[in-house]
Amino acid sequence: MDDVIRNVVTAPGKATRLTRERLLRLLDVLNEVPPIDAMTAHVLPGGTVNAGTGSDPRLAKWLEEVMSLEGERITASDTGAVAYWSDQVKLLVIPPFPLQTASVSEGFDAYHLRNVVTAPRVTGVVLVRLGRYAVGVFRGGELVTSKTNTRYVKGRHKKGGSSQKRFARIREKQIFELFGKTCTVVSEKFAPYEREIDFIFLGGERHTVGEFLKRCPYLQRLEPRIMGRMLPIGEPRLRELERMPGEIWKSVVVAHSLPQGFPFQGLA
Repeated sequence: MDDVIRNVVTAPGKATRLTRERLLRLLDVLNEVPPIDAMTAHVLPGGTVNAGTGSDPRLAKWLEEVMSLEGERITASDTGAVAYWSDQVKLLVIPPFPLQTASVSEGFDAYHLRNVVTAPRVTGVVLVRLGRYAVGVFRGGELVTSKTNTRYVKGRHKKGGSSQKRFARIREKQIFELFGKTCTVVSEKFAPYEREIDFIFLGGERHTVGEFLKRCPYLQRLEPRIMGRMLPIGEPRLRELERMPGEIWKSVVVAHSLPQGFPFQGLA
């Protein structure tokens, strides 16, 4: 059995991140499960769900259970969530890209989530740490344009007095120059693809990235396309930039319940 899938099975309620390939294998399994009494709920970003469950008490009960167990996680997601739910199977997926339609239906519907994770995407990526940046545009997994560079920023000064104040001014100026240069590179690299870029992902230390955004008018203009999920990175170098599609396409999967013998063995 696939090690990551084994973790999903044996750690009820614990979030696991699956690559696109492993998620697709999971969807294949759901697609091959013999018909059972179950529900698929597509919940939009912010927790909006089509509550049109009619007079079917099963769907209403399952939907209430989903929101009771995972409402906080779903509400916090800027991509929405898909719940594959029954009395035995209780599986939640937070996709890497936003869902567009809310729905509640009987059975396991893996088709719509498969479309979300296989649709062609153009993504912009900005990785920032103090002293270094990396910027790129990807068409699917292909890096079509990029630039990485360094710009020296002094470390923090531990002594007090006028020396510390002077040091802080120099450091602030260097950070200002780093952010300004990074913003210029972002605009140069993104501009030729701006109409095509579907989503923008940022990576680095959250505080540093937040300060950078405050000083980059170009990205502020594109804010509706910036995803809230921060990409985990090491040093913003070309090698790190090139591995970002693998991070971008990961989904969060939470299994609260899976029956004994549920057919995950074919996922290896």
